[in-house]
Amino acid sequence: MPRFLLKKFGELLLPERMRDDRDLEPLEALRLIYQENSRLAEQIESHAELAPYPQVAQRLRRIADEKRDIGERLRKIAEDLHGSIRAAAQRPATGKNHWQRLIRDLEDQRALNDLLDQYEFTLIPAQIPGGSEFLDEMKRIQDRHGQSLIRLIAVADPQANQT
Repeated sequence: MPRFLLKKFGELLLPERMRDDRDLEPLEALRLIYQENSRLAEQIESHAELAPYPQVAQRLRRIADEKRDIGERLRKIAEDLHGSIRAAAQRPATGKNHWQRLIRDLEDQRALNDLLDQYEFTLIPAQIPGGSEFLDEMKRIQDRHGQSLIRLIAVADPQANQT
């Protein structure tokens, strides 16, 4: 289906997910998603270092590793489109305690999910071999990460002054 038709369908059916201010090309959308995914992987990894319990740190590291794997796959797709992407140097967000850091991770995870939804119509018709399947898989993994963060928040103590 031609790209302009997919965009029109998206505007009609999901106007809240279509971005008026930035109509990115597929490679630019990949770069943006890659940068946000990579930034969040580093942020979660840094929060794992500060986690109060080993099992929590282990789960956070696993999420960060999965995000890095996704990043490598995004990089490969960009290369297949004859482009390149790399992570922008950004400081990870933090919080004064474990609970606040997890809340920030969840908020950033939700923002990444919104970004994926927003550029789905840009990426699907990009003639990326296996791109649609990868996008579906990536969205499932990102949703799973959000659920894991919600579970970790549910057992975290917001009153704790852990560093």
